[in-house]
Amino acid sequence: MSIRPFNSETDMERIVALYRACFAEPPWFERFDPAELEAEFREICQWPDALFLVEIDEEGNIIGAAIGFHVCRKSDVCELIPQGDRNSFYVAELFVDPTRRTRGVCKRLNEAMLRIAQTSGYSRVSVRTSVAQTAIQHLFVARLCCTIVARQDVVSTKWIDGVEEQVPDTRVLMTGSIPDYARRDRAYEDNMFTGCHH
Repeated sequence: MSIRPFNSETDMERIVALYRACFAEPPWFERFDPAELEAEFREICQWPDALFLVEIDEEGNIIGAAIGFHVCRKSDVCELIPQGDRNSFYVAELFVDPTRRTRGVCKRLNEAMLRIAQTSGYSRVSVRTSVAQTAIQHLFVARLCCTIVARQDVVSTKWIDGVEEQVPDTRVLMTGSIPDYARRDRAYEDNMFTGCHH
């Protein structure tokens, strides 16, 4: 497994297909036009503050991706969070091939992105997800100690059993400190040389 930057020329077809497949599932049930997604991803790649990472398996296949940027690029999110978090790094997307889930892909991508964000000067992270998306809430609240700071009631267009419906949903907005990865790495290295080794 390895993580590298997204290449808009060679990776686009796979990323668009993977994104559409992931968000067609519950709780999202969303449909996306491939051309519109491609245009959006190309635009994100032009932002100087954007990170777009992909994870590759042993055969060179893309199995997941992560996208993030400054939170105030999402104005509806920025206005909901506390003033002190308005200079935070926003985790916009984390999506993983359905056949490769529960294997740590999401966690690895997220950590890689937050490490880069930290070296770019960010100390805070923010993320928004559906209340029904418990895996993302677990990652950010239970593992990264983020706090839910706002809720947002929305109505989303969903395709359920082939029928388009307007469905109410609640999104939760979480913020927290980016872990001090440099200190964590130093502590790990120090522990490698303590204790008894036989």
